[in-house]
Parts: sequence; structure tokens; C-alpha cells
Amino acid sequence: MINALDPDRMTADERLDEVADILATGLARWNKRKNTNNSNALREFPLDFSPTKSGYEPQLKPRKGRIR
Repeated sequence: MINALDPDRMTADERLDEVADILATGLARWNKRKNTNNSNALREFPLDFSPTKSGYEPQLKPRKGRIR
């Protein structure tokens, strides 16, 4: 609730609300920046794998005489 009133014309509750809003905005920005920096660390552990390491088992060729 940021407003353009002169602080001398604001009530104590309005000043307190504005200070709380400023602090909350700063905390939100700090957390966003902190989380952005942490996402770089996650890049060290990629979620994609090469086909040989993905856990995917290739289809086996049917053997001769095997009933499907």
C-alpha cells in the first residue's frame, strides 16, 4: 500500500503499513534472487540421460520358434 502522502500527514497505522509493505517487497525480491542462484546449482545434476543410461530397455528381437 505505497502512497504518495507526506509521512507527516499519515497516521501511525498508515506509516506502519507502508514500512511493512516495503519490507515485504524487499524480502520477496531477496528470496527470488536467492532461489534463482540456487537453480544454477541444480544444473550440475541433469535430469536427462543418454539412452544407454536412461533405464530404457531396448526391445528384444524375437527368437526363432518363439510364439508371440
